[in-house]
Amino acid sequence: MIDERAIGRRTARILLDTGSILLRPDRPFMLSSGWASPAYLDMPRALSFPLARRALLAGAEDRILAEVGFDGFDAVAATEQGGIAIGAMLAERFHLPFVTVRRRAQGFGADAHIEGALRPGARTLLVSDVTTDGRSKAGYSRALTRAGAEVTQIFVLFKWGIFDRVVTDIADVGARLFALATWEDVLPEAEARGALPAAALDELRRYLADPFAWSAAHGGLPAPV
Repeated sequence: MIDERAIGRRTARILLDTGSILLRPDRPFMLSSGWASPAYLDMPRALSFPLARRALLAGAEDRILAEVGFDGFDAVAATEQGGIAIGAMLAERFHLPFVTVRRRAQGFGADAHIEGALRPGARTLLVSDVTTDGRSKAGYSRALTRAGAEVTQIFVLFKWGIFDRVVTDIADVGARLFALATWEDVLPEAEARGALPAAALDELRRYLADPFAWSAAHGGLPAPV
């Protein structure tokens, strides 16, 4: 059995140590999902540090094998935005085929969203770096399914973990999403180490307590109805 909490806290320390968590309450980030946020996760920055990259990959491998098993998938697919680096490295570690899933189709046919060779019926693990509300990951899963793959597991390094009221698309496509860490791991680690400015951390707490209201008040999507 692996210690998921320990892996989450270690991931949080990596993100803090590498300066990959950006806080900017006065100039909110507009996430690709449409939500406004005082925080942004720069995962490519974390992966650029060799020791951090090695630790993240080790944690990812342990977490995936614990969740999916040693014969749980036949291929690794990465989202074209944010997933290619981590997906390719994990595919190499698992000695499995690797493909990329495009956001927009190029060409025609069921595999118009796929770059690479994907065997029909392949049990495919979809990999990305970060997810907020999961909607884009569901879209990538549908593209893989149209290409003939079977997608029941989605793995990300970091899950926002605060938009559960709108995370329905993942379940709708019959997949389950799991992650190395969420804000629940980052917040206590940042507080214990004094790793982020106190005022910005206070604003992050307010955001995490009600992300929908915070987003609406700062120009992002409002609360779902």
